[in-house]
Amino acid sequence: MPSFAEKARQAQAEKRAGRDEKDPADLSGAQEPDWDNPGSWGGDDGPGTDNPASGNAGDSAGGNDGQEPEPADPPKRPSPASTGRARPARRRGRPRGPERVPLTVRILPPTDRKLTVAVEQTGLNPQTLVEDALEAYFRRLKIQDPGAETGSEGAA
Repeated sequence: MPSFAEKARQAQAEKRAGRDEKDPADLSGAQEPDWDNPGSWGGDDGPGTDNPASGNAGDSAGGNDGQEPEPADPPKRPSPASTGRARPARRRGRPRGPERVPLTVRILPPTDRKLTVAVEQTGLNPQTLVEDALEAYFRRLKIQDPGAETGSEGAA
């Protein structure tokens, strides 16, 4: 009997095959980049642009031969919060979601399997499913948000 991890890998491989998508970890058929020509490496939007997908976006630690080093003490800009202005626009990508409180729970294996099936059937993510389930349970028990009545949620 295949394990849960093997089933997940198989399901992912089937989805990828249906979309004609290559496994990003599969290096078969990969070509060695032309190390003398950085422009041919791919994934680069051109010189002077940061690639947000790169872990080194904006990193000036290396590869800057022939460029002037940054000043030791760059001029400090006041933070948006201290000037009363709104935050600057974020980079392209996912929009900022609601503020969340980190919570760690352990669930039983049968519950995990049911959650996995629910994710596959609904197309929702586990975060959304768990929040919806808790909200339905709270409504059933007639439990209301105690912070909503006093309005003191953001006070500290």
